[in-house]
Amino acid sequence: MEKSLSYRQHDFQLSTTSAHGQSEKSVFDQLLLDQWMRSRNLGAFNYSVDEVETKVVPGKYHIVVQKNSNRKTKRRTPEEIFHVEQPFDPDRFNFTKLKQEEHLVQLVYIPSQLESNSHSDVSEDNPGRSDDKPQVADEETRGSLVINNAPICHSHSLLVPSLSLRLKQVATTRGLALAVHTLLLSHTPDLRIAFNSLGGYASVNHLHFHLYYLPYKLYIETAECVQLAGPCYTFWDYYAPGFVFQLLDGNVYQLARRVMELVELFTREEVAHNIYMTRGTDLEEREAEGDYNTIRVVIWARKFCSGVKDVTFFAAAACELAGHVPVYCSKSWNEVTEAEIVQQISVMCCQYYEDVKPKVAQLFSQHS
Repeated sequence: MEKSLSYRQHDFQLSTTSAHGQSEKSVFDQLLLDQWMRSRNLGAFNYSVDEVETKVVPGKYHIVVQKNSNRKTKRRTPEEIFHVEQPFDPDRFNFTKLKQEEHLVQLVYIPSQLESNSHSDVSEDNPGRSDDKPQVADEETRGSLVINNAPICHSHSLLVPSLSLRLKQVATTRGLALAVHTLLLSHTPDLRIAFNSLGGYASVNHLHFHLYYLPYKLYIETAECVQLAGPCYTFWDYYAPGFVFQLLDGNVYQLARRVMELVELFTREEVAHNIYMTRGTDLEEREAEGDYNTIRVVIWARKFCSGVKDVTFFAAAACELAGHVPVYCSKSWNEVTEAEIVQQISVMCCQYYEDVKPKVAQLFSQHS
């Protein structure tokens, strides 16, 4: 049976330890993991991920690699994609068709009186960004946590904003804010959230984010960044160049609107993209021990990929760009090197980053 969790701003954990694999859990963490295990015990998944092997590939970027051969052959056939923005098709698979045992947790955000009073023009179709004050479209913002029946690893779930509205797979301000909320409800830096656009290896044209716990440090959590323009930064040195934003002073809707500006640019320009959210250090700080004091949101412009994924080795979507690479055959697992991963991912994003970088700089120069 699906559980419900109502939460408010005071439930957010704005900083966490930087140590991965610790046992500390919030109410949210425990509820999600318990519900995920319940679904597993009910046989809701296509295969088991209890024995997924994990290793860190030697090299500069400490890429985390996992072997999951089942995901290549036992997952739902992805939808064929032709554009970054396509209408929702109710006749195709979508998350309103899930079985009861595939539903995990219903998240309900109860905004403060200040947020409720500041409601203006934010909606799923009109994100709005007239100022930096927190804004919400409804008195309650809802999200559904459901299983991914072909998981990449233990705990792999999906976060579906406003499931019953049947929104197409294009990020929205409220969807991005809900994703950040979800990270803030956790007490561990292990929780990650990822988004694949249409053409960026999204398999279902129904708005959703991937969510899972990975108890390994990723390079992007502390990678040095340089300011491109306004709130937008870029990596100083990373094999998958992207655009980086961070949570400042707990202002979730400011962060969501900034990321949404870039999403809107990419959507207009038919640029496929991936988004990854994780705990990390302030973008202007060097690597440091201790607490993680912000959430980093990275968005990559990437090569448009239509149709079924080629997963002979791996599919370069959000997780892979972030340094977490599930591979799909034993030979690749045994022989994989950092150089090989870097080469394949660079083809997917480096030139596309260079192509859009001037437009991104111009877009955010108004915030300088």
